[in-house]
Amino acid sequence: MAHPSPTSGDARPQVKLCLLGAFELRVGRDALPITATQQRAVLAALALVAPEPMLTERLIDLLWPERVPASARTALHNTIRRLRATFSEVGAADLIETGPDGYRWKLHRDHIDAHHFQSVLAKAREAASLGNDHGAATSYAAALAIWRGDPLPDLSAAGLLLAETQQLVELRVCAAEEWTDVETARGQAESVLTTLRTLAEQWPLRESLRARLMVALHASGRTAEALEEYSRARADLVKDLGIEPGPLLRAAHQRILRLDDDPPDIGRPSVPIPIPAQLPTAPISLVGRAGSLAVLNEELGTSSSYVVSGPAGVGKTTLSVYWARSVADRFPDGQLFVNLRGFDPDSSPLSPHEVLRGFLTALGISLDEVPLEFAQAVGMYRSMLANRRVLVLLDNARDADQVRDLLPTGPGCLALVTSRQELAALAVTNGTRSVSLDLLTAKEARVMMADRIGAPRVAAEPEAVTEIIERCGRLPLALAVVAAQAAARPESSIAALAKQLRPSPGAGTTALDVLHLGDPRTDVRAVLSWSVTALSPDAARLFGVAGLHPGAELSVSSLGSACAITPRQARAATEELLRANLLIDRGNGRVGFHDLIRAYARELGGHDPERVNAIARVVDHYLQSAHAATRRHFSSPLPFVLPPPFAGVCADEFESLPEASVWLEAEQSVLVQVVVLAGLTPGLESHAWQLARTLNGYLWDRCQWHDMARMHEAALDATRRDADLVGQADALHGVAEAMIGLGRREALVPLEEALKLFGQLGDLMGESDVRCTFGRFHESQGEYAEAIVHTEAALEIYQQIGDRIGQAVALNNIGWLSCYLKDYERGLVMCEQALVIYRAEGDGPGQTYALDSLGTAYAGLGDHLRAIACIAEGAELARQLGQHFNQAENLIHLGDCYEAIGDLEAARTAWRPALAILEALEHAGADGLRSRLTAITPSL
Repeated sequence: MAHPSPTSGDARPQVKLCLLGAFELRVGRDALPITATQQRAVLAALALVAPEPMLTERLIDLLWPERVPASARTALHNTIRRLRATFSEVGAADLIETGPDGYRWKLHRDHIDAHHFQSVLAKAREAASLGNDHGAATSYAAALAIWRGDPLPDLSAAGLLLAETQQLVELRVCAAEEWTDVETARGQAESVLTTLRTLAEQWPLRESLRARLMVALHASGRTAEALEEYSRARADLVKDLGIEPGPLLRAAHQRILRLDDDPPDIGRPSVPIPIPAQLPTAPISLVGRAGSLAVLNEELGTSSSYVVSGPAGVGKTTLSVYWARSVADRFPDGQLFVNLRGFDPDSSPLSPHEVLRGFLTALGISLDEVPLEFAQAVGMYRSMLANRRVLVLLDNARDADQVRDLLPTGPGCLALVTSRQELAALAVTNGTRSVSLDLLTAKEARVMMADRIGAPRVAAEPEAVTEIIERCGRLPLALAVVAAQAAARPESSIAALAKQLRPSPGAGTTALDVLHLGDPRTDVRAVLSWSVTALSPDAARLFGVAGLHPGAELSVSSLGSACAITPRQARAATEELLRANLLIDRGNGRVGFHDLIRAYARELGGHDPERVNAIARVVDHYLQSAHAATRRHFSSPLPFVLPPPFAGVCADEFESLPEASVWLEAEQSVLVQVVVLAGLTPGLESHAWQLARTLNGYLWDRCQWHDMARMHEAALDATRRDADLVGQADALHGVAEAMIGLGRREALVPLEEALKLFGQLGDLMGESDVRCTFGRFHESQGEYAEAIVHTEAALEIYQQIGDRIGQAVALNNIGWLSCYLKDYERGLVMCEQALVIYRAEGDGPGQTYALDSLGTAYAGLGDHLRAIACIAEGAELARQLGQHFNQAENLIHLGDCYEAIGDLEAARTAWRPALAILEALEHAGADGLRSRLTAITPSL
């Protein structure tokens, strides 16, 4: 129901809030002075979600984005109190309403300019979709006229509401683009040139803007200027992003070169582009959701995004996939799908950047071309969809922040979001429409059962069907599971099936029985238990084992190893579970659970007498597979001999480095959890420290020091309980390495313990490795002479035991440290020796380090041309090997060399991608490099 305007009538003057420009609150004809920044921020935040309330915690997060003070709640309460006092002076004290969990701004949406803009924009889009170009142009112009400047500039300058204002700006740019499309199609291209030029100057890397400017110039008879614009756009992209123009710009360029007088369709590039088709399989029919489907169908075209919300198991994904497939033909450029894992109990929700990488590769961008910097990835994604017709289904979102940057902004695209939350904040910033799902009615549940198992069986035993419906709590998920099993048992009566669902005498009710339902008659466990008993032995075993798996998405190969069955048997068992609605196909050889079913599978697996053996095989599967994957990255030996796989384990194999990289990235979070699981499982302590050591180099290169620390700390606890001195020494070494990466001087304590243990064990390789790490520690502290002493000691041991790679590491480190002490001649000699060994041993990552160090020595000696040649070779090799941090360091030093010879443009070209890598890795060095880059970048 719409909220009435509290400012209507004769009792008080009309109140209007302006956010699209400098903050302004008008009461009648007068501006009400709100000078305090926090008060402005509170009003703006509440207005953006009005008339919905905003939780107190969310307001606090917006007001103190960096660090929330202990007095935050009191300060917020005082801010609200002062605002009410100000409003009371003009007779509007009740404009801010206090609710049980937060506050609501009661000003009518029509009196908030951001909402008014959205309303007019929706009319423009509706007219455009109906082919009413004149009406669309008029409404677009009216919508854009509402803007008075950048939204809330004073708040943005204070670091407040940045994401919200950025979304408003994005919506404004999209509206301007859509307006120029309509005007160009009407033959009014000349009238949009000024607007397009202004926008292109503000967002020079937005390809959709540059393409539209080219189109408008060509349509205005300025073909030569259009071609010049393409050259400038290409130069900007190459310089700032290191990429060639995308399909939008290339298509517009080709049409103009052919002197095609018809307005080019810049959303239809002339080169083939992959058309993704990622939607999961939909049910043949959908029961009980006619009203929701009608809302979606009626409003199709009036909004570019929808949120389908409701409790777990209510059928949000099923409805969304069903409807998305029914309208897929309206989106000929493809459909994208992702499970965001917003409420997965065992893993973190997917980050927007992870999702963007997947979407961009599905749209034809190679993985090495996907920008490492998040904002650039968002820009590329929006540019690719700007004039295409693509449907994006974002399933299981945790909150608005997780999906906001994933919503396409092009007028031809549609986003469908499912979540247990209503995500009301998206209504303003993105104009989303909401569809809320509830439990099925008893009648709808009966129709669903008839649809799944046949009307005659339902009609023959109405009382038994009613009992099943009550046991399932009218929850679609539970009903689907029961129906799948009933359909597989046509010889059984419904009454017999209902009897099996009844709880055992004396059985208590647990959280699983009433999860998300609140109905004591509902026994989800009984439904699932009955379903599992109908499975084949392999499928039933695999289901229980899957509940023990630590991952959010489970690889079929790891489940096969856990069950000690062949890959073929594992695939067959998985297919059976998919047919029984007990697993969800995630693609790429991975499956997942619905949260309710996962809870039951975990409970079932916990009673498996073979539980310990299954866990051991899962852990061993990942150790064997991770070893195979990391050996594609690194040739240096590990400090242990890989044990033979446990009986029944069939590890993953990798034919190439890219294949191994994809696996490691996909499984990283699972691998960390596997180390923790191994550390907590008696008998697997050695697996814990060996898996942590196996992943050490991979995680170090990606600056994942927190994951490193977590793994090695878990391994250390395990090896101490097991009294495994070898494992303790290695885990202590790993903890110290992670702490060095995190910049913590306390790393010295575990380093000294590790050195002592390796000495007691007589492990010379372990001792030399730790001494090398002592050198890295002292280097991190700026103690270069001390670092050389430790590294020279390590070199002597490596030479004594004949470890060639160890010798190369120590030689290179000594050379690098010598450069810090200005002894460039010694640095040159040492690094050359290291490079010779690395090349002879075929150690690619080692070569990237040595080439970088060698270049630094040459630069110190004043030979910058040789330095540039060495470092550039190392950077390219690092890129080919997927060594992100190595590549960044090489590029930084390459930029240093160019800066030293006065070639600032080349320095910028090297530093920009290095900065993008450091930002993506969240490395502390990003701030310093950004400052250096800013200092040599001319202001425009």
